[in-house]
Amino acid sequence: MSKTEPPPSIASALRFGPAQRFELQAAERRLLVDGRPAALGRRAFDLLVALTERPDRLLTKNELLERVWPGLVVEEANLQMQVSNLRKILGGDAIATVPGRGYRFTADVGAADAAPSSAAAAPPAAPRAAPHSLIGRDEDLRCLEEALASGSVTLVGPSGVGKTMLARAAAARWPGRCVWVDLAALADGSQMTGALARALELQLTGCDVDAPAQLLAALRGEALLLVLDNAEHLIQASAALATLLRPLAGTQLLVTSQVPLAVAGERVLRLAPLALPGPQESLEAAAANGALALLVERIVAADHRFAVVPAALPLLRAVCTQLDGLPLALEMAAARVPLLGLRGVHDALAERFALLTRGHRDASTRHRTLYSALEWSYQLLSLTEQRLFRALGVFAGGFTLDLAVAQMTDEPAARWDVIDGLASLADRSLLVVGPQDPPRYRLLESMRAFALEHLVEQGELDGARQRHAASALALFSSHTVGNAETGALCLAEMENARDAIAWAREHDLAMAAQLTAKVTPATTFSVWRYESGNWLLALEGLMSQPAGAALPALVQAEWWTERTRIGAIRRDVNAHVAGRRAMALWRPLGQPQQSLRATLTWVRSIQVAGPELDEACAELEALADAMPDLAPRQRLGVLGALIRAATVRGDAVAVLAGREAELVLARELGDRDMVDVTESNIASALTDLHRHAEAAERGLALLARLDADGSGRNGNLPWVLGALFNALVVLGRLPEARALLPRMFAAARRFATPTLAIQFGALAAAEQRFVAAAQLLGYARQGYESRNMAFEPAEEIGLGQVLNAVSAALGSGRAQALVDQGRMLDDEAAQALIVG
Repeated sequence: MSKTEPPPSIASALRFGPAQRFELQAAERRLLVDGRPAALGRRAFDLLVALTERPDRLLTKNELLERVWPGLVVEEANLQMQVSNLRKILGGDAIATVPGRGYRFTADVGAADAAPSSAAAAPPAAPRAAPHSLIGRDEDLRCLEEALASGSVTLVGPSGVGKTMLARAAAARWPGRCVWVDLAALADGSQMTGALARALELQLTGCDVDAPAQLLAALRGEALLLVLDNAEHLIQASAALATLLRPLAGTQLLVTSQVPLAVAGERVLRLAPLALPGPQESLEAAAANGALALLVERIVAADHRFAVVPAALPLLRAVCTQLDGLPLALEMAAARVPLLGLRGVHDALAERFALLTRGHRDASTRHRTLYSALEWSYQLLSLTEQRLFRALGVFAGGFTLDLAVAQMTDEPAARWDVIDGLASLADRSLLVVGPQDPPRYRLLESMRAFALEHLVEQGELDGARQRHAASALALFSSHTVGNAETGALCLAEMENARDAIAWAREHDLAMAAQLTAKVTPATTFSVWRYESGNWLLALEGLMSQPAGAALPALVQAEWWTERTRIGAIRRDVNAHVAGRRAMALWRPLGQPQQSLRATLTWVRSIQVAGPELDEACAELEALADAMPDLAPRQRLGVLGALIRAATVRGDAVAVLAGREAELVLARELGDRDMVDVTESNIASALTDLHRHAEAAERGLALLARLDADGSGRNGNLPWVLGALFNALVVLGRLPEARALLPRMFAAARRFATPTLAIQFGALAAAEQRFVAAAQLLGYARQGYESRNMAFEPAEEIGLGQVLNAVSAALGSGRAQALVDQGRMLDDEAAQALIVG
């Protein structure tokens, strides 16, 4: 038998479909629709013959590929395309997809001369069943059903968020008749009427102009849920249909789209990505719902050997976060776990578009890969909107309206063009608008990666990065120390600062130097202090080389001054060298205000009493005396530098007097951060003067005030805890001191400081746990030495007292051996040791 001859079992003509309106004449290789020949390609016809041979039985994809393309090697996408072509003619319900396996012909098939049964006259059209259970959408489903009870709804969300899945779940629970129309395969709005007619089993007559009236007449008086899936590319036609159907009381319209229809009476339900697991959430809680639940379910479905254990939670949480809880991306990531492992998938997300390419084979072409899904959305934008979307890819962690405008234009009059563009992207679910007032905006990470790829393709990346860095510099340059408003604006953009500095370090050293010098002052009292300081210090090698020396003198002077200040904060024993270099740069520039700031920073950087400290203090006092109109903040800076010098000289009485004067000035300025710093410094000064009860009282009051603030943002918290802990240990209030340990561990991690470690040995010694005390002493010394940090004189005295107590109890030889052992402890082991 030749491959063009019909199989014997279907040599006679067959009828099928609603009212048996389709007639397959295999011998003539013809399909009639309502008695008229349908345009059907050779492969589609062969596929239809194969399916109707065995109606209601599963035919695997391999079987169909061998039957329709005998002797050829073809992609499964060809089979999917031909199934799609048949569905356009026969309706979406004639061929059922069995996910991962194949297809089944579901229409009733009979001989052409058989009378159509009454049961086949008007079978109800229904959406395809969802291939997976609905996870993390219970509340969304409830809201959708509640909205549908009141009228038509447009379900809006980004590509891959699960709009179709949720619509299928709602349609399956709809109490009456439901008709599903997938618009993804339609090329333009003119095809919509025909697709609706096939889904509704209507025979339209006459010209296209009469079609709307015939649709209305057929639906009038009928209770029906009509679902239009994937409407974003036919939004005008969908809006026109919604307007047409509005007078029909019994017809409810559910539309899934990336953009609202924008018609009167529309109820828009925006579908967000799945909820991400919280940082403190247990595995059981996280796996019960949301993004992590979907990821785990899909991994286990792909590989039953996958063990869902607490140790996997950090990686699972990280994958969910990197993929923003986007269901399509999570499913594709899960499909890669059996081959790469969870760690491999996590690490490969840096190349997410290469990784996330294993969508369901029965899915639409645009949902086969994450890139295809985003490309579909991107191509629906105008050229101007595409340019804006690409440019926004440089922003990390979100952005403000002002930053977006600065990224796109230098013309104030063009501001509203950017605003309109942002509104369009938000409408199309490509831009997340935050709840703040004024709002912050962000691209989901996958969309941001997509935008960056297109920036590279268009040759726009370097220009966009340059503008991004310039706008970040303008923002941080506008900040003045002590200004809470500008400080908050800057701290919100620290992720942008990180990216801008990383780019500038490779491409524009002057920009990198200016950025780091402006960013670090804004982070002094925040959790970003340590990381931002690292960004600045990473430039020191370049700034010390000819490239750095060739920068404008003002840029160099500002950078070396800030390098000195960061070194002073970190107690870097070499910070004073940077301080002298900064002074040498400022002196010929004739800027007394900046020279004053550089000098007081130089004073603060000197760790050892001696001639250099005396010289720096004398120069600072001379500069201050020559400027009688110093502002309060400048006077505060001068006073603080002189107090630091008194601390290095070991003059505890002068230190306490200076701190009390400093507190008065800080309160006059209304600088809450500076008040907190000074209060904790006073507690430390009281401890140095052996006034421990007063130190504990002030420390407890300050900690209570920080707790009442509730923000957890104060970068001085480790020192507040340290001063209070030290006073409690000396007073013998050991249970109170122990109660602070969890907070001290957390603060040390969050603010990346080893300064709290010096307190732990004192507690162990007070508890007569001398072995632990010696090891903790070694741990503290290693923490400082590894960072090239110097101990304060009072700290050295305290450490010496602990060593003396251990030596008296265990002998000096064993004490030193234990100290050396302690140098090998990591943070976790040291914390376990102090907890005991």
